[in-house]
Amino acid sequence: MLQVQLGKAIDLFAGWGVRQKDLSRFLETGVVKASLSGRGKGSLRLLDERSVYDVYLAHTFHELGLSPRRIAKIVENVRPHYSAWITGKQKWLILRFRPTRGEVMAPATIRVDLSQPLSLLRHCESEKEEVAPIRRGRPKDDWRKRFRETADAIAREMREARITEEDIDDAVSDVRSGRSSRAGKGETAVVTITAR
Repeated sequence: MLQVQLGKAIDLFAGWGVRQKDLSRFLETGVVKASLSGRGKGSLRLLDERSVYDVYLAHTFHELGLSPRRIAKIVENVRPHYSAWITGKQKWLILRFRPTRGEVMAPATIRVDLSQPLSLLRHCESEKEEVAPIRRGRPKDDWRKRFRETADAIAREMREARITEEDIDDAVSDVRSGRSSRAGKGETAVVTITAR
């Protein structure tokens, strides 16, 4: 199981555009769950594979303008799917909002490409010697600089491998029409939650 220090994770998530302030807020509100979380200044916090998906989804929905309460509810509802996402069995999330009783709203659907967090996890596994060690304090060598270079290289590779909007549209139309997608049956997690 991969575990990354919070300070290193900040550099890794910067490739998605996640700011340190946003990550801290996600952690404080419980949207992102750390695998190890201490208390007080200077305490060690570790993020694992599930935390990576928490951050990715929270950031994606934050960028779409959803409220923090709605983001927390969505992340809580999709967490049961993380096992399939971590193994790469499911590559898409189709999130459907069901109106509450008495509420009139058009059905809303959000589609999310899950290749980015999976790609980040796989890159972290391949760079485990640089990503995983827990380092604290001010050692003689500048491990932070080396790690930032590694994080930048991972972000560059992920940008080059990014899935296009056309790929996403094809997958969504396959799900809507009931056809099995090109990628294979069962590769899309469809989650429906109430609108509020």
